[in-house]
Amino acid sequence: MIYGYGRVSTNKQELDIQVKALKEAGATKVYKEKISGAKTDRKELTKLLNEIKAGDTLVVTKADRIARSLSQLESIVTDLTNRGVSVHIINMGMFTTETMANPMTKLLFNVLGAFAEFERDMILERTQEGIQNARDKGVKFGRKSKTYKIEGALLHAIQQVEEGKLSQPAGAEFAGCSVATFKRRLKEYREQQGAN
Repeated sequence: MIYGYGRVSTNKQELDIQVKALKEAGATKVYKEKISGAKTDRKELTKLLNEIKAGDTLVVTKADRIARSLSQLESIVTDLTNRGVSVHIINMGMFTTETMANPMTKLLFNVLGAFAEFERDMILERTQEGIQNARDKGVKFGRKSKTYKIEGALLHAIQQVEEGKLSQPAGAEFAGCSVATFKRRLKEYREQQGAN
């Protein structure tokens, strides 16, 4: 059986292109996940590695989809080929027990794996430089905080707390929210009052 494995690092990325390439390469069952390659607990990859057996083939589009480093790649491919599984890395070639025993193929595998690791490191470095450059220009990252309209029972409770007529837990109960939420709204209210 030919198994495929596709992975992207974040939920914002899509797997469609990888899945299409894996199916074109003959994969009949594709395991896929959206998780950083830095994570060691990749559930779908673990399931696949437990299910695949001698005579099967694993297909991946690139080395960095299954491994984070050259040593990890070599470990996974060597383990699989020793178990009688062929590993087809589309942009590197097919690796089997026989080819991994050949010194020339092993050298080629290591050179291509080193280039894949180098490429990944360069992408990471450029990404970090881009983020730092954006920060230097004042770009803010992360979610924008919502501004809530403080009105009704919440406003009344906050005013009572500010006048010392209610405790914060009592104000939260009056407003119908948690104490933590009430404290956040109280802080926002104080900030708004300070700005006026």
